[in-house]
Amino acid sequence: MALKQVLEIYELLDSAKVDGAQVANLLTSRGADDVRVERVTGEQGYTDFIACAIRGNGAGPTLGILGQLGGIGARPAQIGLVSDADGAIVALSAALKLADMRRNGDVLAGDVRITTHICPHAPTQPHAPTPFMGSPVGIHTMIARQVQPEMQAILSVDTTRGNRVINQRGFAISPTVKEGYILRVSEDLLNIMSWVTGKMPVVFPITTQDITPYGNDLYHLNSILQPSTATSVPVVGVALTAEVPVPGPATGANHVYDDEMATRFCVEVAKMFAAGRCNFYEGDEWQKIQARYGSLSFLQTMKREG
Repeated sequence: MALKQVLEIYELLDSAKVDGAQVANLLTSRGADDVRVERVTGEQGYTDFIACAIRGNGAGPTLGILGQLGGIGARPAQIGLVSDADGAIVALSAALKLADMRRNGDVLAGDVRITTHICPHAPTQPHAPTPFMGSPVGIHTMIARQVQPEMQAILSVDTTRGNRVINQRGFAISPTVKEGYILRVSEDLLNIMSWVTGKMPVVFPITTQDITPYGNDLYHLNSILQPSTATSVPVVGVALTAEVPVPGPATGANHVYDDEMATRFCVEVAKMFAAGRCNFYEGDEWQKIQARYGSLSFLQTMKREG
């Protein structure tokens, strides 16, 4: 159960005055490692990037958990936490839960690295069928600070309610994305999702456009899979979802029990991945698809050269 941690993070972030330093103080007080804050200013304000690690015993691989979002608030246009804040809520709640577990003697085999950013006054931008949250800094600036070289697989957590293709409340996962390929859905992740929710797993559809970089004039579902454009490791999206389209700047739209389930999913994946019992993709099949069809890494760039 991670409800305590979700509520702590929710209450901390639900403020016009919150900043990265306050979040860092909480993480440090619970024993998180390598807690770092960097304030980056753009044309429409600033945001605080925050990163931390929960160190394991060194025997297993390192998982990355990224909280993707434009901002946790849209002040002064909106008062309170916005729907878009769930990426930060889940990522930071997972950090707290893993830190508390370690303090209580449950040490993972591998490290977990968590990154997100804190911006209570982000802009908004037009998008169909609902408005998107914007950000004071560009997506490429965000991804460069959130994807870390130590990460050997990534869960990218993002609110994904502003669409008409995911029609179920809770959370859903994506197929695995790696180096321009949309691979089969991980059976291990499907199992973990079923165990956490007690229901059949939910997988959301993605297209080739969704795994290309922002700024190329193509439609994107949202930014959930943008981390895949900046790394060669496998990336899976963890989407907070709804039955109906909900704007990213909408307030009163965060569901703590959905956030708790998504947090618990991330924690369980971290435990299994560190222990070598959760594969994001099949290595043999990856070698076959590379041998037969070659590299698609040009899809990680703005356009194919030549």
